Amino acid sequence: MEQPVSLEQFKLGMRILTGAVNVITSAHGGRRYGMTATAVCSATAEPPTVLVCVNKLATTHGAIAKSKVFCVNVLRSEDWELSTTFSGAQSGEGRFKSRDWTRLATGAPVLIDALVSFDCRVVKKIAYGTHTIFLGQVEQVLVGKQGKPLLYSEGQYARLASLTLGEPLPEGLDYWGF
Repeated sequence: MEQPVSLEQFKLGMRILTGAVNVITSAHGGRRYGMTATAVCSATAEPPTVLVCVNKLATTHGAIAKSKVFCVNVLRSEDWELSTTFSGAQSGEGRFKSRDWTRLATGAPVLIDALVSFDCRVVKKIAYGTHTIFLGQVEQVLVGKQGKPLLYSEGQYARLASLTLGEPLPEGLDYWGF
């Protein structure tokens, strides 16, 4: 029988997994909540649904669970400082002061100049381990300012670089036969 993956191995592997950086927001009781997250993806196109994984200890978790709404704000590569702000550099309402926000159908805070924002209503939640997986039906989409997405990998922010067929690749990369 094989040994289960250790926590250290799992964390190392997840550090290498590159993800788009998002600010997940919600509102409850007249207050706005938000956090930086990479655990976000499309769940299905019919009906349009996204999922977010939120640690049960995060204050944003409680707001989403109670209000049953959230917004996924996809950050542009220039937004790394905002990501840091929502990662814990500031707390509470102070996180929202440096940028312009609006509200759409659900009332969750929407970053006006995000790459794109998905305004969602929770249709299902699944508690698993330290997190809750919230499935949100998309009620509105706001396509914001053009740009490249902010990425996070191996403890660093990065930006997307386009590779064109026939263009020389950085050493060690391959087109995989495309």
